[in-house]
Amino acid sequence: MGFFDYFKNIFLILIFLQITPALLIGIKKQYSKYLMPRTKIGLVEINGVLYSSDKYNKRLNKYFKDPEIKAILIKMECPGSAAGTAQSIFNEINILKKEYPAKPIITLVENVCASGGYYIACATDEIITPGSALIGSIGSNLPYLFQLQEFIEQYKIKYETIKAGKYKNIADPFVAMTADERAMLQGVIDDSYFQFADDVVKTRKVSLKEKEKWADGKIFSGRQALKLGLVDMLGSARTAIDRLKDKALIKGEIEWVKQPKKTSFWSLFSGRGDESGNSMFSFLASKLGVNFNEKHLVHRVF
Repeated sequence: MGFFDYFKNIFLILIFLQITPALLIGIKKQYSKYLMPRTKIGLVEINGVLYSSDKYNKRLNKYFKDPEIKAILIKMECPGSAAGTAQSIFNEINILKKEYPAKPIITLVENVCASGGYYIACATDEIITPGSALIGSIGSNLPYLFQLQEFIEQYKIKYETIKAGKYKNIADPFVAMTADERAMLQGVIDDSYFQFADDVVKTRKVSLKEKEKWADGKIFSGRQALKLGLVDMLGSARTAIDRLKDKALIKGEIEWVKQPKKTSFWSLFSGRGDESGNSMFSFLASKLGVNFNEKHLVHRVF
């Protein structure tokens, strides 16, 4: 072997030694997620106004029953929901917590956790929110009971309906509401409100005697809600992750388990719960009496 061959081999060895560290670092970065142990945490994203509990209850059941998932995070951006929907998810979480007591579940809020959204959050172990988020709106209503009888009479329009049952026309906008009908509806709304407030008392350990401070439909900032006992901690995603790790005894990195997002053009404007809509827009729209959902006569806990 001549001098040129020796020189060539030395040159190749030097090049190899030069690139090897960078190559090893690249391989480590590429495959570290497979080499290092990672703990699974289930993520449930609740966005916009809710009118169905099905997909959320299915997702919660899947995460609680999966032994590889050690904790659950609910990322909440919800301004309200139909009363039954919120209560259904609330009940489902409580049932699953009893079956799987070792699996913590925490709610993280960024902007809005109000009314039906707050009802759901109450079932979780902790609620974490920034100081400027909107929290609360604990109450119940039955919107869109328009009274249009005088309007059609002004244009000499006659309207007749045939019914069986004293209260069957209670939501008919072209028939004047009677005192008995109004009292019946008020009784339904009052009962729904008391159930909501009672569940908040049981889960948040606040006083029912002082419900006028926290359960009269008021909206609070995250910092105000903390003082009232409606949330547990001010913070961010990092805070929620640290709390989940502490409660589930998780060490090292985590792997998020979540449902693939579905988006649509309409969801950008309507804030529908089935997609990732603009919950702040939905909250303002609900307070202004604007509803983009076809189910306008649904009893809600906005």
